[in-house]
Amino acid sequence: MSIHTPMDPGTPVPTSVPKSTAGKGLGVAALVIAIVALVLCWVPIVNNLAAVLGVIALVLGIVSLVIALKRNGSKGLGISSSVIAVVAIVLVFLTQAFYVKAIDEIAEGVQDAADGEVAAPAEVVEQAADETQVLALGTAATVGEYSVNVSSVDLDAGKAIAKVNEFNEKAKGQYVLVDVSVVYNGDEEGDAWLDLSPELVGSDASIYDTSTAMVVTAKPVTDAPTLTKGGKASYQVVFDVPAEAVSDAKIRMSESLSFSDDSKLWATK
Repeated sequence: MSIHTPMDPGTPVPTSVPKSTAGKGLGVAALVIAIVALVLCWVPIVNNLAAVLGVIALVLGIVSLVIALKRNGSKGLGISSSVIAVVAIVLVFLTQAFYVKAIDEIAEGVQDAADGEVAAPAEVVEQAADETQVLALGTAATVGEYSVNVSSVDLDAGKAIAKVNEFNEKAKGQYVLVDVSVVYNGDEEGDAWLDLSPELVGSDASIYDTSTAMVVTAKPVTDAPTLTKGGKASYQVVFDVPAEAVSDAKIRMSESLSFSDDSKLWATK
């Protein structure tokens, strides 16, 4: 009886079983589909398809991994495709939640704008609170191609509005009537009702535009003539705002179509 030691040349050398290609085809397909799902998961609407592709890639990856385990195949493709597929599916849900939130915020902003009321940006609130940046009534200032003067403000103009036209509706809050005069300084022609946007910056940190009050005034802005250089016009604008917005309100005038924030603020009393 012979005894063999590990160093004995007679000891048989163990041989490793070569890896088979079992499951490789499914693994490659799963990996490709998972990568496509990962790319598409960031695209709105299309990421719905990415979720489906992610599920398909995950199923194929798991099947590939099971086959590889049973038949001594390579597990790398099955594992990597499954991981990428799971990441893609998770990102689809995250991006969907982000897009839904963004759409809801936009919808709320559109709804607010449709009501003629929006939250005042922080810089506008700060400007309104800075007395050095607020003009006194009767002071002229340049806004775009116009010299604008907010000459007077009636903070409780319900009776005045009612006298102008019997069909003017009662204010939901209270009417603020503003008298404006302008001088056109441009080289062509200008229509103040198109070129300038009057707003009321309320004490409640909201901005109100003239669409809040669909009433007739004694001097409607739409009756202001088209102006040439040096031409003058005066008109009235009205805002319907809550009572709590009036106490320290400011009148803001800016260019209607401008990428620069060329606006001025006037006190209301």
